[in-house]
This record gives sequence, structure tokens and C-alpha cells, in this order.
Amino acid sequence: MSSTLDARTRMQRLLSERSPAALLGALAGVLLLGNAAVQKPGLFIDQAIGGLVYGMILVMISLGLALVLGLMGVVNFAHGALFMLGGYFTYATMASYGLPFWAALLIAPIGVGIVGIVIEVVVLRRLYGKEPIIGLLATFGLTLMIEEAARFVWGASAVQPAKPEFLTGGTDLIVTQVGTYRLFTVAVSTISVAGVYYLITKTDFGLSVRAGVQDGEMTEFVGVNLPLRFTAMFFLGSAIAGLGGALRVVEFGIDPGAAEEFVLLAFVVVVIGGVGSIFGSVLAGLLVGWAQFLVPVVLSALAIVTGVSAINVQGISDIIPFLVMIVVLLIRPRGLFGEEGLLE
Repeated sequence: MSSTLDARTRMQRLLSERSPAALLGALAGVLLLGNAAVQKPGLFIDQAIGGLVYGMILVMISLGLALVLGLMGVVNFAHGALFMLGGYFTYATMASYGLPFWAALLIAPIGVGIVGIVIEVVVLRRLYGKEPIIGLLATFGLTLMIEEAARFVWGASAVQPAKPEFLTGGTDLIVTQVGTYRLFTVAVSTISVAGVYYLITKTDFGLSVRAGVQDGEMTEFVGVNLPLRFTAMFFLGSAIAGLGGALRVVEFGIDPGAAEEFVLLAFVVVVIGGVGSIFGSVLAGLLVGWAQFLVPVVLSALAIVTGVSAINVQGISDIIPFLVMIVVLLIRPRGLFGEEGLLE
């Protein structure tokens, strides 16, 4: 699978398959970004940082989804609900029980990871090796159940805990100011993603899991407890999604609708990056995050230069992830770093 390949090798393969149209598109994109940076430097930097923060949250959600889908072959539609629960568990820990932010940041991912274990043992373990549509339908039903449970416990309106005082400040960047909490989110998510990537690609644990995917019988024959490893992997993917929800709820709040909203975006990221590619999910998450935040700025700056106000399309950011996915699949049907043959 693609996660076993070196990231540099995968990047070289992608570049070796470049087309003139892709190169022209990339050049045009660079020129448009440069124009936007000149026209609106403060807004451009602010949106670029916002896109980085949002992109890292998408990476944390899609990473767990990519692990389960790529390593276990199960389409886990309930992954967005796990992200949502991470936000709600953080809110409950801080607002209802009065524990500090650091405690919530530890408790929420562990709690979500435990929920993930229950889902894997009770539901998904019975679906390994079966048609993906069965797993999709089963986890979609789980999503609806978890959403309704959250609505019953916390209500239909968004909830948001108070931001820790030491993370309420900002850092001046001459033309704009970056919130301290945004920098904190980027730092935590980067460390988490790097840790997961190292665990999967560089340790005996990750090697045994990937070997089990390739040949489960032989892996168990040499003494590896494969069901336990798969459960641990599902805990890891769920906890990472829960951590993403915990980081987001403090700045933007959370509501029951976040489950379906973010699982769709996570699927988009996984498809763009390539099914089964951890590195691809990371790159695609950042790509989608920056595209959603920077494209409106680019169009606004272009409208100023050309004098054509119709270029500045309102609300386009909502469909940007899907447009990016369509473009990528038209050029490269298996995604940026997906296995050859997948989706082709």
C-alpha cells in the first residue's frame, strides 16, 4: 500500500506524471496568489493562517478516516460523529465539571478513543472483508444515533467553552495579528499528525498492522494478535479525530450538524490525497484548507484589478473542496498519492 512507500518517492512519482495543463494551472495559481498578496496583504496573510488552522483540523479528521479505510478497508461514516464528540466531551469537561483546558484536551481524545473501540468491537469487526457499502450504511446509522444522543444531552444549539486566558492573546505580524490559540492549534495538530505518521510508518506496531492488511493469516501465524492491533489502530484514529474536535470547539463551538459536515470534508480530503495514503491525506487537508480560505481573497483581488465585480462570487468557499476534488480526479483518478488501480 502507498503508506509503505517513502514520502519523497511518492512526491517524485507525482511530479514525474505532471502534465502541461497542470503546470499551466499551477503557474496561473501562483500569479493569482501573488496578485492577492499585493492587493490585500493583511487579509491574505490572515486567511492563509486561517486556512492552515482549518486544514490541520481536516488533516486530523481525515487521518483517522484514512487509517481505517486504507488499513482495514472499512468505510467509517461515523468518523465525523467522533470528531463532534471530541468537541462535546471538551465542553462537558470544562463547563460542566469545571476542569481546566489541559485536562479536557487529554480526557476528550481518550473518551472518544474508547467510543471508537466500542464501535470497532461491536459493529465494525463483523464487517471486515465484506462489501464497503455494508460498513457505510452501518456507520451512517451510528452517526444518526450519536447525533440524536448529542442533541438530547447538549441541545440543538452550538456550545462553546471559554477559551483559556493564556491563549487569548495574539502575535503582531505587521499587516495583521495572529491569535495565540490559532498558533497553539497548529502546533498541537502538527505534533499529533507527525507522531501518528511515525507510528504507522516507522515502528514495529505499524509494520505489523500493515503486514496484517496484506496477509492476515501469515501475520497471525507468526504470533501477532491482529484483532488487538486493529482495535488499537481504531482507538488511535478515533482519538485523533476527538483531539481535532477538542481543538476546534474552543474557538468555534460545536453542534450536532458538525458530524455530517466534517465527515463529508474528510472523505473529500481522503479521495484527493489518495485512498490508503497517510501522506496524501496530510497534503490534501492542507490543500483544501488553504483553497477554502484563499480562493475568495484571490477572486476579490482579481475583481479589483479587472473591474469585473461578477468575478467575486459570494459563498464560493463552501463548494471549493468539491471543486478541488473534481479537478484532482479528472487529472489523476486515484488521487494525488493513491495506489495505482484504486478509483481507476
